[in-house]
Amino acid sequence: HLTMPAGVAALRLVLRVCFILWWNSVTVQSSQRNSSCSGPDRCCERDAVCLPMQCTNVKAGRPPTVCDATISNQLFYDNNKKRLSLCDGYNWVYFGALTYGHIGSQHNPAASCHSLAGSNAKSGIYWIKPVHSHCGAATEMFCTFDLMTRGCALVWKHSYMQVIPTNNMRTFSSFNKPCLDLSDGWCNVGRKECIPGSDQVTAAYHYRQLVYAYRGDRNLQLGKSWQEAILNNPFEIADLCTNTDAKAKGVAPEPSADSQFFVGIMFDKYNPRVYTNNCDTNSEKGKTDCRWDNCKLPPDISPTRNHVQMTMAMYVC
Repeated sequence: HLTMPAGVAALRLVLRVCFILWWNSVTVQSSQRNSSCSGPDRCCERDAVCLPMQCTNVKAGRPPTVCDATISNQLFYDNNKKRLSLCDGYNWVYFGALTYGHIGSQHNPAASCHSLAGSNAKSGIYWIKPVHSHCGAATEMFCTFDLMTRGCALVWKHSYMQVIPTNNMRTFSSFNKPCLDLSDGWCNVGRKECIPGSDQVTAAYHYRQLVYAYRGDRNLQLGKSWQEAILNNPFEIADLCTNTDAKAKGVAPEPSADSQFFVGIMFDKYNPRVYTNNCDTNSEKGKTDCRWDNCKLPPDISPTRNHVQMTMAMYVC
């Protein structure tokens, strides 16, 4: 997607204000004109205030607290509030909260991926505001609208047997590697508590083909421990697994906390609320391949039911 260059946007903004000031000046009746407002940078008087006709001197930064005659007709652009402020000699005149670029762009970030869901947005990269002020500025996130059509932000992924697990790859790691697509590999949003959303999703893919996905209430442990990946009140979004075992069929994926597994990376899909002795991904450092063992892929996705490419992903929605 394209965003308007900051220089072009600023120029358009200044021209717009100049036009407003010019229009204000030319609509004043001739009886209101005052010789004290003559000169190359003055045109007329309106409510006893001379309006500037030249808008080339726009000061950057937050305007002074007090507007008085010493800064009359001066313009300030407040980058934090994205607006222009004009001192009329007595009071500040504000030209709105000014933004440019489409919603979800760097200069006009969205409140969340979910907030974009009703705007016919396509899955891709968007700029999202953090949920807390201490989290800093907006960041780029991969938003998907394929999970029950609601916008969800990708916060973690791992392609098993294709990358060797490290501590930085754990779901609860503070290490930040931006999640910008669903290609093979790994990523991790280091401060998941900053991502807006009330729900979370765990999903499994075979070469970007969604195999299963379950949604639950946002876990309060998100970003703190391996338990963050436990879905509270889970329900099925999609499940194409063919395993008919009663302990596996329709079961939501859960993190594995077994000592033989790399905690914070491995998952199982068997025997709910039992976080040991099961595996649907692979064991520590790829020593044992158990990808899709609990699931069993359908033949229309893979002729081999297990031990083939697998990527797990976590979302905040």
